[in-house]
Amino acid sequence: MELALGTVQFGLPYGIAGRGAPVPETEVRQILQIAHAGGIRLLDTAAAYGSIEERLPALCGSLQFRVVSKIPALPGGAELGTVEKFVADAVHSVGHRLGDALYALLFHRAADLLGPAADSAWRAALDAARPRGVQLGVSVYAPDEARAVQKRFAIDLVQVPANALDQRLRDTGSALDGVAIHLRSVLLQGLLLMPVAEAAARVPAAAEPLTRWRRWCDERGVGTLQAALAIVKGMGVASHAVIGVDSAAHLETILDAWHASAPLQAPQLACANLDVIDPRRCNAA
Repeated sequence: MELALGTVQFGLPYGIAGRGAPVPETEVRQILQIAHAGGIRLLDTAAAYGSIEERLPALCGSLQFRVVSKIPALPGGAELGTVEKFVADAVHSVGHRLGDALYALLFHRAADLLGPAADSAWRAALDAARPRGVQLGVSVYAPDEARAVQKRFAIDLVQVPANALDQRLRDTGSALDGVAIHLRSVLLQGLLLMPVAEAAARVPAAAEPLTRWRRWCDERGVGTLQAALAIVKGMGVASHAVIGVDSAAHLETILDAWHASAPLQAPQLACANLDVIDPRRCNAA
């Protein structure tokens, strides 16, 4: 498994433990340099992340990255012909902004590939993306969504949350054989690294599972960052884990922990409470 770098923090205030403002451009350039030097070659972005998608090529400069971006949510109530044009225009726009760096496009909302306009949307994406050699997939909030989409369309890639508390993929990832899997929310928006009292004040439902999590780390003498990354590695079904950072020092710390961590499994830490593991419910999507 390899690390990929998320870019939402570069375009928007993001995450429970974030800095409360987009990362300044000078810091972004430094982060990208450190990422490349540390072996990261994949970036994750979206048109919904402020202006970062269109700014990425200039920020990367001569650094060679592949980029995964997103097809925005379909307009509600649109006729099928309008949906096809919307998707085609979105693909062409992203291709224009990112050029040859564009590696894959994900439908940003899984419901768009499960609703009445799904066939039109997928056909338009195929027609626009395949000539560019761009892979297609979907970003989901649960493995079940990914499997439902896979039953309808031959997706290449899925992005799904997974972390020490959200281990749904550990039990179901094999059902996505043949699909590349990228993990996101691997630190649960930073909750896994925060003091329990502070995290519980922001997400009250997380108090008990985070207390268990801290006890598990303390008993093994492992820091929370290294443990969180080790458990993600231990899931073993993904090609990449997408991490977000808000400073160069933050990225360096994560890279050190990533290289120091060996895969671990801790099924006893899994939490089924969606108020804890679904980023939308903890107001950090």
